[in-house]
Amino acid sequence: MVFARRKHESGKRFSRTAGTLAALTVGASLLTVPQAFAASSPTSAELLKACNWASFCKFRPQSYWGYTGPKHQVGSTAFNCGSQTNQHRVDWSDTTTAGNTVGVSVTAGYTFAKVFEVSVTASYSHTWENSHTDVESNTVNIPSGHVGWLERGTSKQQAKGWWEIQFKNKYYDHYVWYVYDYQESGFNKDNPSYGYVNFKDRAMTSSERGAHC
Repeated sequence: MVFARRKHESGKRFSRTAGTLAALTVGASLLTVPQAFAASSPTSAELLKACNWASFCKFRPQSYWGYTGPKHQVGSTAFNCGSQTNQHRVDWSDTTTAGNTVGVSVTAGYTFAKVFEVSVTASYSHTWENSHTDVESNTVNIPSGHVGWLERGTSKQQAKGWWEIQFKNKYYDHYVWYVYDYQESGFNKDNPSYGYVNFKDRAMTSSERGAHC
């Protein structure tokens, strides 16, 4: 994550002088800066939280894409100790919350979360939700002596861009700060085809037979 700042000049509210600090995104290298400079600068998290009281807070999207999230189990695991294939109903719920490269929890209490949602929706015509829960029931056919479960890959979306945050009074000795290379992911309501639910089964281990049968 890169953030830059402008100093105040006489006769102007904001100057055009900008400084930069290192990126904190995955795979990016940190720019070496003097310790004194780093200590006098806010973190990306502090800047985003400051949107709650800053005089101006704007997210400017640069790119958007959809994808399938990592596979994970939903619902309970069922064990068929019978001699025939059995059907087992699995009731499950799965909540997908938004996550970002800054590591700030995306909740309704933060102004930046709403600003991001509105900006992305307006720019790419895709609904953005900070939290989404799916609730379903599926029937799994489990062969004799097998374990059955459901595996899900969630339909997700991600947007990347940068922030401009202005302050009425100096914040860390400057009126304007920027947060660059910001990325946020969330549930993709508009493209459900990216998601899936698979029915899985495998033979029980001897220890599982002893514990469940």
